[in-house]
Amino acid sequence: MKWRLLVALLALNHAALAAEPRAAGKGHAMQLHKPMDVQAAEAAARARETTYQQNGVKLRLRSVLPFGAGVVEHWQLANGLQVVLAVDTQVPVVAVQSWLSVGSADEVAGKTGLAHLFEHMMFKSTQTRPAGTLDRVLEQMGGSANAATSLDYTFFQETVPSDHVAAVLEMEADRLVNLDLTAAAFRSELSVVRNERREVVDNDPDGQIDETMSELAWGAHPYGHPVIGTEKDLAGLTVTDARQFYQTHYAAGQTLLVLVGGFDPGALLTEIIQYYGNLPQGVASQRPTATLPTGAAQRALAIDAGAERLAVAWRLPPGDHADMAALDVLTEMLANGDSTRLAHALLYDKPIASHASADLNDSRLGSLLQIHVTLLPGQLAKEALARVDATIKALNGAEPMTAAELGAAKNRLKMAHFSALTSVDGRAEQLGHFLTGYGSLQPLLRFSTDVEAVTVADVQRVAAKYLVADRRIVVLGEMAPPKIAGKRRARGSKG
Repeated sequence: MKWRLLVALLALNHAALAAEPRAAGKGHAMQLHKPMDVQAAEAAARARETTYQQNGVKLRLRSVLPFGAGVVEHWQLANGLQVVLAVDTQVPVVAVQSWLSVGSADEVAGKTGLAHLFEHMMFKSTQTRPAGTLDRVLEQMGGSANAATSLDYTFFQETVPSDHVAAVLEMEADRLVNLDLTAAAFRSELSVVRNERREVVDNDPDGQIDETMSELAWGAHPYGHPVIGTEKDLAGLTVTDARQFYQTHYAAGQTLLVLVGGFDPGALLTEIIQYYGNLPQGVASQRPTATLPTGAAQRALAIDAGAERLAVAWRLPPGDHADMAALDVLTEMLANGDSTRLAHALLYDKPIASHASADLNDSRLGSLLQIHVTLLPGQLAKEALARVDATIKALNGAEPMTAAELGAAKNRLKMAHFSALTSVDGRAEQLGHFLTGYGSLQPLLRFSTDVEAVTVADVQRVAAKYLVADRRIVVLGEMAPPKIAGKRRARGSKG
């Protein structure tokens, strides 16, 4: 899956994190540890739960599960706030991530772009703190911050030395419910977003292709409009729309707080209860449901670029479907390596392209296996499409997957998966992705086991089932015809 193939989705300040951190504060002492006994860890967590409840704190332990060399604890406060804690006492930093159960799929028709707009708005002023406070304080700590919006969620991330976690929690809890949504702040950030759209979509051929792909693949499905919003909708948004969206979707009951790194879980839970325990739960909003669209679609776009582009996709089930491990392996063997089939078909044997990749973008209501190709100058997207189709036809016919291809794809997938878990940010991101997207950590925890169990027959079965005409969407990014400049003859002049 695409998110699994990236060590980090967000740009982090590695230089700041590499600097010598301050000593861990009281209650956050760290020591090296061996793989933890899950039963012992759960017993300790249950004892903490009992102590809290005896002191009148309504806190529920939902689960304790093995995670790397330790465990992940999943808690829930009385106001609905979910908390995930994964201790790593070998690092003196903590990833603090707030995941909101709202993405572009939760927007209503005519008001697209609000979820992404709030990725920006959350860095503005609150009722007690001026704009820029979070960034300034994090810089003083030696930490970093970022945020991202997807189809199904929005999340905010900080990475800080362990002794500064409490200060970050206080600021996060504050902006979750106390954002100062002034008309001036709204207009300022909306202008930034509209400029961003012009840069990454309207004036970018790859952005135009991606937006067209989503439109064709999903149609009226909740995933059918762009995450950044349409220009028409953005132009029509009002500060009243923003305030209503914030009041509806930003509340403790729709938030997952994920913390990974060097901390004492008992001390940290006390701090979380202090800053979040009295926040309002909010009214749970009904998340959209939908079935996968059907039917093939193809469109040609005239793009202003130095070379043509091709995007091909197939609609797939949601990311927690039982076929996903085999589909991951299929995606990996198609394009993501020098010896893969599409690499040979497009880049090496008779080269017509400079780039070819495959991604499995998994989401709550459906997924896409996408192939992206950048042609060499003078080569045609239609020729690349013919080669992609021939490759898929051979896979489902005379040239099925080999054992060597299976092994290589598995190894690359597992290596990418474990590489993503080497950082506290990567671990927090994957925990948040699965709990917010699917309500369960099981697909994440069994990923390597599921991949290892995939057979050649499994890959052939999912290829024959899903890489079919009724699920296929094509966008051809073709060169726009050159503009011919000429003199306009004045009326009445002689030829």
